[in-house]
Amino acid sequence: MYKLLFYREVLTDMKKIPTEVQLRIKQVLETFRTAPESIYKKPLKAYETLFPVCVGDYRIVIEPDYEEVTLVWMISHRSKVYDKLDGR
Repeated sequence: MYKLLFYREVLTDMKKIPTEVQLRIKQVLETFRTAPESIYKKPLKAYETLFPVCVGDYRIVIEPDYEEVTLVWMISHRSKVYDKLDGR
């Protein structure tokens, strides 16, 4: 089972998301803890170690380290992901 570590800002990100989407995101994160390879596919452009995980119009940006620990960078609307990454 993988361990997820979250940047402090992820909690703030989650509060801005509608409740029904939050529930779906939590389900995806739980799936990620048990079978991470099934969720992420290609890295973000210009960020080769970061991977987007799609949940509707939202993206969970993760950085897997392949040693049973994964860092969750942010959860954001797809239109704001790159802008927010530049700020973090």
